[in-house]
Amino acid sequence: KTKILLLATFPRGKDVNDRRRKVNEASNKICSKLSDGQFVLYLDIGQKYLDKEGGLSRKIMPDLLHLSQEGYEIWAKSIEPSLEKLLEETK
Repeated sequence: KTKILLLATFPRGKDVNDRRRKVNEASNKICSKLSDGQFVLYLDIGQKYLDKEGGLSRKIMPDLLHLSQEGYEIWAKSIEPSLEKLLEETK
C-alpha cells in the first residue's frame, strides 16, 4: 500500500547542449516508465528550474548542480500538490 513519489533528476549544466544534462534526460526517460499511476507517481519538475531558453540559473543552482535556498523552495512548492494527492489516497 506504500505510495512513492519518484522525482526526475533535476537538470544540470548551463544549457540544453550540456553533456550532463543529456545524461539526466536519458535517465529520466527510463525512470518515467516506472510510474504505474497507482503506487508509483513519477514527477518531473525540472522545467521549473529553467529559463525560456532552457538555461539553468546560478541563482537557483550556484554550481549548476546543487540547489540554493530558492531552488529548495521551488522544489517544495512543486511537489506539494502531488504529495497531497498521494496522502489523500492513503486515507
